[in-house]
Amino acid sequence: MYQFNREEYEKRMEWYREARFGMFIHWGLYSIPARGEWIRSTEEMTIEEYQKYFEEFDARDFKPREWARMAKQAGMKYMVLTAKHHDGVALFDTKYSDLSVVKKTPAGRDLVKEYVEAVRAEGLKVCLLYTSPSPRDCS
Repeated sequence: MYQFNREEYEKRMEWYREARFGMFIHWGLYSIPARGEWIRSTEEMTIEEYQKYFEEFDARDFKPREWARMAKQAGMKYMVLTAKHHDGVALFDTKYSDLSVVKKTPAGRDLVKEYVEAVRAEGLKVCLLYTSPSPRDCS
């Protein structure tokens, strides 16, 4: 059972408070219709209705090296990427689900790996956001 530890929390947060400036990238299939990352939920889309975004997602605009370079030039200390967000689609390969850009989209590659390599190459702290969809959003 998880027990909140104030001392450990404060230690983890110390770096974040000092860094102060970073980039947060919401990026995934939900970027195609450009109506927010909750689109499957708010528009009550089935996985079948969402399929057209799987077919279109080729990641041609995924440019983590450029983003990391810009972040570094701007003085940022960290970058955050939505590795798996509310639509339930992972930007990495996973054995736990078929909802992955590696398995289900023309992109066909591990975007998280590319992001991590690019951010580390610029000497920035790598952060990932991983959320789970509600059970009704899963297929």
